[in-house]
Amino acid sequence: MSEAKQTGARQVIAIMGGTFNPIHNAHLRVAVEIADLFTLNQLKLMPCFQPAHKAVFGSSTKQRVEMLELAVASDVRLSVDTREVVSAKPSFTIDTLKELRAEVGRDPALIIIIGMDSFCSLPSWKNWLELTSYAHIVVVSRPGSFPVFTDELKNYYEKYRASTIAELQCAPSGCILFEAISPLDISSSMIRELQAQKKSIAYLLPDSVQNYIEKNKLYL
Repeated sequence: MSEAKQTGARQVIAIMGGTFNPIHNAHLRVAVEIADLFTLNQLKLMPCFQPAHKAVFGSSTKQRVEMLELAVASDVRLSVDTREVVSAKPSFTIDTLKELRAEVGRDPALIIIIGMDSFCSLPSWKNWLELTSYAHIVVVSRPGSFPVFTDELKNYYEKYRASTIAELQCAPSGCILFEAISPLDISSSMIRELQAQKKSIAYLLPDSVQNYIEKNKLYL
């Protein structure tokens, strides 16, 4: 057990952003696996108001937030952070991390959770080389995944690479950790397509979210 776990000296806060249109079981599985691995008390799911790299359609911002709140209601470790959806401007991760760091102070470990596809696209993000100045990056991927990085991204990873969870728990920021997770082949686009075709979306997302989608006739 790491020193951080033994002493409980450093608070660890994780955030996981996304469109969540809609939230589904693969999103939630990533969240609970990371919460378990880091023994987290707090993991924030943070919906984007206007993602910089994708369009949002089929549901309103308010509806996406309401579906998120339904999905996390059964796990006290998970919460919904609406700061980006109420900002009414494009969401840039570096700006959100700066804001969060100012709120929590210098000591807590702040972790941003992203997928491997997002990690590979980091060079297109605003001020991406500054991300590790404000938080750790946990990159989740399927077991056996071996992506090809550009030289610039490879050098960035090698500079900040961590080998253990304890390294992230013992510092407020500055590490990149790759973590393999249980593969669940579910996507929001799959759910929207099934719903549009009036096919069942059962077992792909929480019952409460499925009921909300059907009640509000979303994605038809």
